[in-house]
Amino acid sequence: MPSEDHGHGNGHGADTGTPPPALSHTLSVEPGAIPSLRNAFAGALTKLDKQIELAITEVRVRPWAGDPVSQDAAEKFNERSLESGDSALTALQNYQQQLKGAMDALTLVERQYQTIEDDNTGLMGQQGGC
Repeated sequence: MPSEDHGHGNGHGADTGTPPPALSHTLSVEPGAIPSLRNAFAGALTKLDKQIELAITEVRVRPWAGDPVSQDAAEKFNERSLESGDSALTALQNYQQQLKGAMDALTLVERQYQTIEDDNTGLMGQQGGC
């Protein structure tokens, strides 16, 4: 059966240098759940920020034996872990951006809910309540 490439390199996970397209998801959230959801995302983001900092400062390896073999191994490890377009560090940073985007979206939705609630309260006050 022939394989299809669809323009993604050789089909073997090649790094194209561009991030994957952003996915759009919809989540229905009750207004009262927003603060706890945002706190959960903030906690995850705090942990992730620490992991990214550790990856940047502590993960890079040096050629341990000072020979060409360890030099090559260290270069490949550092590239795959930290430098290539599909490195572990890039994946963590993309996840970090997604969490920040989710928190921003929750903040926006919370403001919208509050505006609607304020408008409804004002309308009820104008109409003499229920």
